Amino acid sequence: MRKIVFTLLTLLSLSVYGQKNVFHDQAFWKESPTLERIKAEIAKGNSPSEQNTQGADAVVTAINAQAANESIQFLLTQNGNNVNKIINNGRTYMFWAALRGNVTLMEYLIAKGAKVNVKDEVGYTVLTYAASGGQTNTKVYDICISQGSDPKKERVRGGANALLLVAPYDKDFSLISYFIAKGVDVKSTDSTGNTAFDFALRSATVPVLKALVAKGVKYSPNAMVTASIGSRAGSNSLEVYQYLEELKLDPKASNANGDNALHYVARRAKQDEIINYFLAKGLDINQPNNDGITPFMNAASANTSVESITMLLPMVKNINQTNKKGTSALAMAVRRNTPEVVKLLIEKGADVKVIDADGYNLAYYLVPSYNAQRPEAFEAKLKVLQDKGFDIAATQGNGNTLYHLVLVRNGLPLLKRIEGFKVDVNAKNKEGLAPLHKAAMTAKDDTILKYLLAIGAKKDVTTDFKETAFDLAHENEYLTKQHISIDFLK
Repeated sequence: MRKIVFTLLTLLSLSVYGQKNVFHDQAFWKESPTLERIKAEIAKGNSPSEQNTQGADAVVTAINAQAANESIQFLLTQNGNNVNKIINNGRTYMFWAALRGNVTLMEYLIAKGAKVNVKDEVGYTVLTYAASGGQTNTKVYDICISQGSDPKKERVRGGANALLLVAPYDKDFSLISYFIAKGVDVKSTDSTGNTAFDFALRSATVPVLKALVAKGVKYSPNAMVTASIGSRAGSNSLEVYQYLEELKLDPKASNANGDNALHYVARRAKQDEIINYFLAKGLDINQPNNDGITPFMNAASANTSVESITMLLPMVKNINQTNKKGTSALAMAVRRNTPEVVKLLIEKGADVKVIDADGYNLAYYLVPSYNAQRPEAFEAKLKVLQDKGFDIAATQGNGNTLYHLVLVRNGLPLLKRIEGFKVDVNAKNKEGLAPLHKAAMTAKDDTILKYLLAIGAKKDVTTDFKETAFDLAHENEYLTKQHISIDFLK
């Protein structure tokens, strides 16, 4: 009877442990759940205080999803939560409320004793964190200042203050004007000398840039490069570059690494007008930076527009040119771009048998592109390569096989996919490690180890130091701390 009860309890605990916390799922919050539903999910065992792998709990995900304040306030009252709870990177709920511009929640948190004038682990205060995220509601900053924040003194690592941080998001000079009115010097710089003009260039409007110049704010000689980098929100318009040229800034300027504006704009789709602007100014699509990377290589790596790549190809002098690591444009496309771009490069003469400076062929770049949820792109790239004679099963220069490559970062789905390529599962690389050895050293559970054994991996194969997979797994702290049995490797 005791054994039966123990078994039932074990199964129950495994069920709860393996249960996905619905509060960590963005899809749940997109449904705008009612307070009653949230209570029901808690009753089912979903924890309102448990943090996900990014450190966010139910309160943070609810705030980010802009859930009803009634629901957020309820979650705050649950066991394990409090208004000053430290979440990821040393941030409290106040950081997230400010970032999202939830003034009502900020006022509620303060009323419940939340601290505002605090810093996270990377040096942000609530005020500077909100500014760095482009918060346009100045009431957020009013609240922070009323609780002791001082925008004149608060700076993040790197020396930027709130005025500098918010500058890229200011479309009408109102945010910059707000902080000027609060005493922040419009001519202030970060620790490397970047001005508000330089910060604004990440996502600029010409009127804001002109207003800054009128205030006497200086700009960097590399402003063209800064503008070309853009931001997550998008790219700068042609008018911005034309205005910079009016300021006598050189379109051919490059940064300390030798990157010019073309290196950056070539990476983005739908930038043909900007690309042509810089080409007309004399920039070369074949010009390498200090790492040997050309603008065309960047385009091959990240620009998903077949039209853009097609436009650039006639200007490419050597499609098989490599950077200083021996990586070609095709290798970069295989790693990060679409099957369509990969196919286009091959059709234009890109060598599928290219080997980089470390002896790796294109399999090394293809494997990290695999996505178990969306394997179609991987399969399409693989087919294009194989149709041109690429041998996916070939051993790398350092002796690593396809199994070794997959074990670096991919999981069981890709291991199962490559079984059909008939790669020797017991082959050792030049470090003397067979795939089973590598898995024993890095495994988080026993799944992959057991799979390798099932397809023929030999557990008695030893390393050059006479260590077996069992010996290596015994030294794997993750397995030992999780009390995962490795006796099956004996």
